[in-house]
Amino acid sequence: MDSLNFKNMIKEFSNKRPLLLSLNTDQKAAEEMITDVEKYYDIKLPKQYKEFVKDYGGGYFGFIVVFSCDHNSMFYIKDNVAKNWIYEKNFIPIIDLETGDFLGFEIKKGICQKTVGFYSHEEDEIQESAMDFFDVLIKYGFKSKI
Repeated sequence: MDSLNFKNMIKEFSNKRPLLLSLNTDQKAAEEMITDVEKYYDIKLPKQYKEFVKDYGGGYFGFIVVFSCDHNSMFYIKDNVAKNWIYEKNFIPIIDLETGDFLGFEIKKGICQKTVGFYSHEEDEIQESAMDFFDVLIKYGFKSKI
């Protein structure tokens, strides 16, 4: 899904179900905030995640929590995701499903992949998906079929 379609879907959801987007969100990310996170983890974050945190910030988003680049937030990615965990799994969690499971990006040679993976804490493994970040936000954030 491209950025324009995503934004249009969010407008549609906010008109139909305004309470889902009524919780406070984190500060929108400036480029320097994103660069700081990339340097900290020594990775390149995917374009869609960067667009999202620039436009929406992070934190509560519908039924999910999206880790943000806002260092003043309880959802700040650097406070919630340990470096060694990322290096061991080659995976960076971006969405906390609040079940012990995460959605995020596999990392290959320091670059986050475009499609979102699912980390299952029970199996301690990552399952690939064919969905991009915007599709995942709609599906899980609003419990909507794509």
